Amino acid sequence: MTAVNGVSLPELPTESLTLGNGFRVRLIPLPHLQSATVSFFVRVGSRYETAQSNGLSHFLEHMLYRGTETHPAAHELNLAIERLGGTLDAATHVDFTSYDLTLPSETIANGTELLAEVLRQPLLTELSIEKQIIREEILEELNEDGEQIDIDNVSRQLLYPDHPLGFSIAGPIENLDRFESVDLRRHHTRHYAARNSVICVAGAFDPRELSATIRSHFDDMPSGTSVEPNGAPRDAPSMRFSYVHEHGSQTDVRVSFHTPGVTSPEAPTLLLLGRVLDDGLSTRVHQTICEDRGLAYEAFAGNDAFEDCGVFEFGASVEHKKAPVLVQTVFELIDELRRHPPTKDEVEKAKRRYLWDLRMVRDDPEDTAHFVGTSALFGLPERIETMAEQVGRVAPGDIQQAVQRYLDPENAYLTCVGVLDDGLLSDVRTLAGA
Repeated sequence: MTAVNGVSLPELPTESLTLGNGFRVRLIPLPHLQSATVSFFVRVGSRYETAQSNGLSHFLEHMLYRGTETHPAAHELNLAIERLGGTLDAATHVDFTSYDLTLPSETIANGTELLAEVLRQPLLTELSIEKQIIREEILEELNEDGEQIDIDNVSRQLLYPDHPLGFSIAGPIENLDRFESVDLRRHHTRHYAARNSVICVAGAFDPRELSATIRSHFDDMPSGTSVEPNGAPRDAPSMRFSYVHEHGSQTDVRVSFHTPGVTSPEAPTLLLLGRVLDDGLSTRVHQTICEDRGLAYEAFAGNDAFEDCGVFEFGASVEHKKAPVLVQTVFELIDELRRHPPTKDEVEKAKRRYLWDLRMVRDDPEDTAHFVGTSALFGLPERIETMAEQVGRVAPGDIQQAVQRYLDPENAYLTCVGVLDDGLLSDVRTLAGA
């Protein structure tokens, strides 16, 4: 057991192996639990798409639920999973897709076998019903004129124009309408391959039994290759302000900055910066924006990091007339940290809370599987001790330097979705330097 900053951190008992086809397996027996989670991670998502294929990864994730050779209907498949005591959850992200099946310990081997069937033997037919479902999902992000109004999507389009990092995960409706089974099959063959995937099981199970089950169902999975993402743009876009008029009682606001990715030596510093600003009701963002000035019900700040780049973002939803004041308040928060480092107490508290979160990963098999599985997928440290030590070395001055380097208001990107009259729009544009 390791202790960092006074917090005891028992290491995860991870057993690592790689099958002959390159498929990475991580087994984490946690006998104190009553359940286990089998999670599958694959490099597939909007970042690996083109403008013509945008949305295909998300559509494929949905279609894996619609039946396999043994369970040819969605109802049959879901019934088989639920009879084992579980529910299959999946999510498509920008740079990976995850599948999670949490089960009682006695059915984890059967569940793993069934998940392998879902991942490897999808029928990918009868697309029409699923297209209707996803169409409704896409429409939630559009206004009546078909314009994107999801603030996060609009913000990413501003930060990464003409690049897959600026795509929405669900993609446009016209792409969805065009996709056919052959498109799904081609995407599945390219991405759902052994060298592009990781399986991680955490919780109460017999490692020897489960290892044999995984070998039996994944050993002959085609090797494929590890799909690399499109490189992050090197040149910052000249346009740094975006406004979408959308009727409602509030205006959504994002103030964003380009940062390095999770493989950068500065990643632990940016992680702690996010926690100094926003990790509980006593931290600077909530205290200043909500408690002191009453600008919003809730506000946030944090770093959203990919492999080679990231976005540090502040956000809140406010009454329309408060939008310029919110932006100015964010700049004031940044200016304070540019001029003065956070206090030692702030940083120590942020470290302890992060370390406690690391320790509590063991309490939830899905959290454990995601910590180890995504780390293995992207080549990041899989040991809690390594992450803890990296964060433990960050000093207040390091955080100040990171703010000075990356959070310069002159390089901020400002996104608003709501109702701004000419005066408010002029004020916000001035703050954005637009």
